Amino acid sequence: MKRAIVIILVLLLLAGGGAGGLIMLGIVPNPFSPKIPEKPLTAAEKAAQELAARNKFKPPLAAFVQIKIDDMVIPVIMNGQSDRRVMIISRIIANQASDKAYIQANVSRFQDAVIHDLVPYFQNYFLNNDMVDVPEIKVRLVKHAKTVFGDRAKDVLLVNAFEQSSNRIQ
Repeated sequence: MKRAIVIILVLLLLAGGGAGGLIMLGIVPNPFSPKIPEKPLTAAEKAAQELAARNKFKPPLAAFVQIKIDDMVIPVIMNGQSDRRVMIISRIIANQASDKAYIQANVSRFQDAVIHDLVPYFQNYFLNNDMVDVPEIKVRLVKHAKTVFGDRAKDVLLVNAFEQSSNRIQ
């Protein structure tokens, strides 16, 4: 008797799982969600669908060529002391795969230009602000990439930029 109850429970469980799987795959229509009759589209809805079809996202044909740059730590020197530092993690996106070697060979020039620009910028910036201005950092990175690499650099991917206090608990 106990075996029969266990067998019946297992069969019910398998049947329920099988029926649920068939409904999820769309082989069997779902009896709990009846189809709603479609109403005709208005002119505005048709125009919106046509516009959405024309402006469909087109992915890039090939993967971007990214050159990893060592993380940059920019000290914020105020009153002769470095109380903060800004960490910048970024990648340079090359215009073509053939530009990768040139960019890798000149990454140190790019980092030097960025640090020479951002050290005085952050000294003045943190006098009136507490948070890092990420869009401004991105603009400055792109400007330096275009200056150093020219058309070989398509863009700069700013992965992360954050400010860290360097005060020590005494």
